[in-house]
Amino acid sequence: MLASINRNLLKSVMLADGAFSLAAGAGLLALSGQIATLAGPAVPPGIVIAVGVFLLGWGLFHLVSAQPAHPAESAVRFAIAGDAAWIIGSAAILLAGRDGLSAAAIGVITVAAVAVFGILLLKMAGLHRQRAAMA
Repeated sequence: MLASINRNLLKSVMLADGAFSLAAGAGLLALSGQIATLAGPAVPPGIVIAVGVFLLGWGLFHLVSAQPAHPAESAVRFAIAGDAAWIIGSAAILLAGRDGLSAAAIGVITVAAVAVFGILLLKMAGLHRQRAAMA
């Protein structure tokens, strides 16, 4: 399995990001009220629902983009930009909403931002490998 992932790192990362985003989005939608309560007064259920809907779309984008043997560079660049926006947005939320967020929410947002940064780096490495293989 690791050999398969290593052969096409970019496709594997795009598929994994898509599957995780779909699962996370569905979970946020299914548990929006409970998650909003745990997150603190700064997070109404509507925000949790909006993030869940976004993640469903983000997941579908990744799964569709990963269908070709070699994902299109433009799609990967868009995914990398989206990951960067997620990280910046997470930092802004942590700064602006820190007084209205629970410790659990701060922890989850921080861990998610770090994970997205790791995924961003894997996408960049995979794109570099794909370019080198096609050259």
